[in-house]
Amino acid sequence: MRYPRPKLSIALAAIAAAVVASPFAVVAIGADDAAPRLVDNKDDVARTEIEQVPLRELPAAIIDLASSGLADAGVTLPPIEPDAFPLPDLTVPLPKGLLPEPSTPGPTTGSPTDGSSAPASPGTGEATTTTATSPKPAAPAPDADRAPATSPSTTPPVTAMRDGREVGAAVTHIARDKPLKMVAFTWDRPVDVDLRLRAREPDGSWGPWTPLEKVDVAAPSADKPSGTEPVWVGDAKEVQVAASKDGLAIPAAETQGGDLAQLAIGTGSEVVTKLAETVLNSLKATLISPEGLLSLGSSLLTGLTGGPQVIARQQWGADEAIRCSQPVYSPALKGAIVHHTAGSNDYTPEQSVEIVRGIYAYHAQSLNWCDIGYNVLVDKYGQIFEGAFGGLDRNVEGTHTGGFNKETVGLAFIGNLEEVPPTAAALASAGKFLRWRLSKAGLDPAGTATLTSEGFDGTKFAAGTQSNLPMISGHRDYNSTSCPGVHGYAALDQIRGLAGGAVPREESTPPQEPTGPAPDGPPAGPDGSPAPAPDGAPAPEVAPPAQ
Repeated sequence: MRYPRPKLSIALAAIAAAVVASPFAVVAIGADDAAPRLVDNKDDVARTEIEQVPLRELPAAIIDLASSGLADAGVTLPPIEPDAFPLPDLTVPLPKGLLPEPSTPGPTTGSPTDGSSAPASPGTGEATTTTATSPKPAAPAPDADRAPATSPSTTPPVTAMRDGREVGAAVTHIARDKPLKMVAFTWDRPVDVDLRLRAREPDGSWGPWTPLEKVDVAAPSADKPSGTEPVWVGDAKEVQVAASKDGLAIPAAETQGGDLAQLAIGTGSEVVTKLAETVLNSLKATLISPEGLLSLGSSLLTGLTGGPQVIARQQWGADEAIRCSQPVYSPALKGAIVHHTAGSNDYTPEQSVEIVRGIYAYHAQSLNWCDIGYNVLVDKYGQIFEGAFGGLDRNVEGTHTGGFNKETVGLAFIGNLEEVPPTAAALASAGKFLRWRLSKAGLDPAGTATLTSEGFDGTKFAAGTQSNLPMISGHRDYNSTSCPGVHGYAALDQIRGLAGGAVPREESTPPQEPTGPAPDGPPAGPDGSPAPAPDGAPAPEVAPPAQ
């Protein structure tokens, strides 16, 4: 992995200077002996903007677990002492307009006078979400269609302090007057936190909570921070992030004065107390605003000799000035590792370019990897994007799988394959590319990859030990992660078949779970057989891969 951040090389500085001074740039794509060629670069693309804001500087909202959907996502509150008063030095201002104003304010209902607490009934649809700037709304009629939320705890948590103040989950709110596009979170010291993100829809409602996956990074530091995978939120101008650990959320209470949201730490478990302190003091929201291109026509495609067409770095607008190192090459290629970007599945073909540009800026600048971590990316429309600089036909070491970046090629599907299966177009393109790439290395897509681990925090193989896994494997086969998602992992057998020359199957037949054992793989059915992949929103069938 590119952890050192070397000085800008003379060659790289020359290329950067050429881009600035001339409408043409020198790019190197193709075989080792291919001469550099001039590529028209006169259509400038604005540099991707990145804004980082510490979570402790952002407003916090108090959100009821049931009505917000956090309870359905498996998040609960720890037991809270009704008499305890939140620590005043951790108060966070709550701005006006955080949530919609109620039309008719209702009375505040507190705990019984005998000091016992009356827990709320989760899943009833009561609008108990409160802010410090608006009165509490009256409870509407229960929603009969809503399924009751389940809680792993047998004792419902306290939802109000003794003096009547409402208690809910502390959720950080991010709002801007322009589209946020991509959101991630970084930290420069060890943290153990689970983050979920949701975005406000155009109609004012909130979308579902999306769990954020963590990137592969060794012990985080100021120079090499860790973080989550960036999530595409498109035109959304407001998002919220909820922090939890072991299924417990940070509890918060509304002050008696109603002007501040206070974190009720110290009144719950030690886990939540530590979580609140860590989240507020360590995490930064990273807002990524890539600019797109006008279109993705056939003129933007580069044909790989004997392989599929791809959208090369210069064509998707890679800003080589932010790349801070030259590529590192392995002596040989021995395997392929499949990933997913764990972002959104809701994007257009044109927005795929923005997503790739955003991931590049985040990896290169926010995480200080110097370049995008994946060797190649494939979107749900079947578009193939060149990733790490250095040539798709060369053994470029990426930054995609800790301990196993050497001698592997990393392919990432753009989207969250924990939620939906990869489309037929995406599978066909991935199969075409891997068939071409592995063939150039003389490798059998149905064979076995024997790799030596370089060691990494989170890898399943100690440094110096060898792995013997399928030639085309998932990220989770090597590291402790859910990547490439339950549906992406279930599609690996189909990808291997397509890379071997098989004809794409009917999209109406969902890909099944691989039959071989794999740690941390998708759950099996009641009879021990692999569970079928849930229905997705498949794309039309595409033509078979090139022979």
